[in-house]
Amino acid sequence: MSDTPNFRSTSLIPPQNIEVEEAILGGILLDPEAIGRVAEKLVPEAFYIPTHTDIYKAALALNGLGKPTDLLTITDWLIDQKQLEKIGGQAKLIQLLERTVSAVNIDSLAVLVMDKYIRRELIKAGTEVTQLGYAADRPLEIVLDESEQQILNLTQARPKQGLTPIKEIVATTYQDIQDRHDKLIPPGLTSDFSDLDGMTGGFQRSDLIIIAGRPSMGKCLAYDSEIVLADGSIATIEQLYHQQQAEILTLNNNWQFSLTKPSAYVDDGVKPVFKVTTRLGRSIETTITHPYLTVEGWKKLAEIKVGDKIAVPHTIPIFGKEILSEDSLNDSISEVKSYSKDRDSSIPAQLFKLTRSQIAAVIISLFDLDGSAAFSTTGRSGIAYSAASGKLVRQIQHLLLRFGIVTEIELRSIEPEYPFKFEWRLYIDDDRYARIFIRNFGIPGQENEEGSILDKYTSLEGLDDRQVYWDEIVSIEYTGDKQVYDLTIPDTHNFVANDICVHNTAISLNIAYNMAKLHQLPVLVFSLEMSKDQLVQRLIASEAGVDSNRLRAGRISPNEWDSVYKAVDRISELPIFIDDNASMMLMEMRSQARKIQAESGGQLGLIMIDYLQLMEGTSDNRVQEISKITRGLKGLARELQVPLIALSQLSRGVEARNNKRPMMSDLRESGSIEQDADLIMMLYRDAYYNPDTPDRDITELIITKHRNGPTGVVKLVFDPALTKFKNLARPMN
Repeated sequence: MSDTPNFRSTSLIPPQNIEVEEAILGGILLDPEAIGRVAEKLVPEAFYIPTHTDIYKAALALNGLGKPTDLLTITDWLIDQKQLEKIGGQAKLIQLLERTVSAVNIDSLAVLVMDKYIRRELIKAGTEVTQLGYAADRPLEIVLDESEQQILNLTQARPKQGLTPIKEIVATTYQDIQDRHDKLIPPGLTSDFSDLDGMTGGFQRSDLIIIAGRPSMGKCLAYDSEIVLADGSIATIEQLYHQQQAEILTLNNNWQFSLTKPSAYVDDGVKPVFKVTTRLGRSIETTITHPYLTVEGWKKLAEIKVGDKIAVPHTIPIFGKEILSEDSLNDSISEVKSYSKDRDSSIPAQLFKLTRSQIAAVIISLFDLDGSAAFSTTGRSGIAYSAASGKLVRQIQHLLLRFGIVTEIELRSIEPEYPFKFEWRLYIDDDRYARIFIRNFGIPGQENEEGSILDKYTSLEGLDDRQVYWDEIVSIEYTGDKQVYDLTIPDTHNFVANDICVHNTAISLNIAYNMAKLHQLPVLVFSLEMSKDQLVQRLIASEAGVDSNRLRAGRISPNEWDSVYKAVDRISELPIFIDDNASMMLMEMRSQARKIQAESGGQLGLIMIDYLQLMEGTSDNRVQEISKITRGLKGLARELQVPLIALSQLSRGVEARNNKRPMMSDLRESGSIEQDADLIMMLYRDAYYNPDTPDRDITELIITKHRNGPTGVVKLVFDPALTKFKNLARPMN
């Protein structure tokens, strides 16, 4: 026979137990202490018989007033409320009392009644879910969310009480205060940042916490920095800011370049900039806090000195798809040749978008005119190109990079006795790059009669597939205040500008990690910007004390491996859950959070969202959309009784003020954010605006709103190598 229940043959009477309900009410009438044992676990709606619900409500009301729940007191209360006849008169109460022997088992009886009640609610929810399934006019996502909410609401540990007498709330609150005073429980969930915990009392359950910062803070390039695009064209970063779309090069974890699309284009106003020049003759202007990729990892310019080496592309694997007719191509080349002695000459913009073969034709023609070569079978050889225009020479240097040829540029005097007569010279004196040059373009100004030499230099033996070259810095100089911009790059957070690798969440991730470690409660991280792999790499670097960039590249010394192994083991045991879906919506977050809460016994430690402005909604008006999202986040925090941290961006309004310290009005799409949030903290670094500040690593958390306490400033130290914030360990003036 089948074990499957035959639902058609079962009774259609909803689950209930009338005798148990009567025993509970009789126990309350019999024992004055009984109501206190069931009030927190048994709701009035759990009684199947309506008159039982009314009697239990009367007992709860009397208990809230501090009065006994005996027969006479309840009878008197029901008379005053004109409900005695409704429940069957005093005879009904006497009947309940006579049928009860003791209230000893009232706790377990309350559990039985709640069990039947939950089952009835499940049947009710199932009916409502069925009706939702037929609602074809409603979006499926909303139907699924409401259906899930119907079921998961039944798993909440604390039943909904409706209106609660203030006496009960005061009693609970007083006990909570006393427990905190006696240090039996902490005031909130601590973050392990001692000053922050001291000011906030820890993060409170049901609080919506906003951590706001300027996008790409400090990582800015001068307006005329040039960037190569996917179609081979060259654009300045200012042009990209106005276009608000681009596909550019980024350096991946495997040290190879690939194309990516910026997620934000940032106007950072006018800032002091510094020109960095390398041994190869490349240069770029950035703010003092802008990171460069060094042999030891990403470092801010303020931490770099002349003689250090930074990463530049060994190759830029981009060619366009446009093809010019032979006549048009020849005309363009002739134009460049005719102005090659002009100090303002340059390659026309359209030529950068040509195919590989046509760009090769341009290079061959230019080197045939102004190039030279010297080869030897025994000594050192080289290829050179000279012109009066520095821009033209730098453009040729860039085009040669597309073929994997690294060149050096120098400014040299033509005649020693006339130092004002000079020219720009590009040269290749490395056999590896000479081989590639000759293989692609031949020998400048020569036929192929030098067979043995040509054979030697067309051999590709000894070449590699690396895409990064370590170029030495020869000068760092202040060049004034200039308009600067930046691009926010997902995942890799770097891009190539002026043929140099430049870089562009840490505090919230540090808090999430600390809370999971301290409290061993589930921490949910919804990362709409960074990938889960990158987040975990940051956690491992921080825990192991290993530079995050060397860890990402796999350049770990033998004595560091033990720390990495131990860090991986410790992190693996933490209850951290990460979702890096870039198109996450609020209802999806709610669904996943409910699931983890149900699986973990009903309690979460923290929900973190990175970041608010990347969340998707359903409104065409972005301000209204953000308002709806923040209300939803606050509702989620309250529903699940968990602190929820959402990262947010500050607007550009702060740049227009003399005082750059952020205020609540600087929040992007503010209004509902500041209204719905319980705690707002804003990141501020004085070193970004004042390069001469003595405390470059100090980051201030400016608390601009705190419903549970005072506002103020918390100072932290940021370790860029570990991408980790730490408590301030030294006194401040």
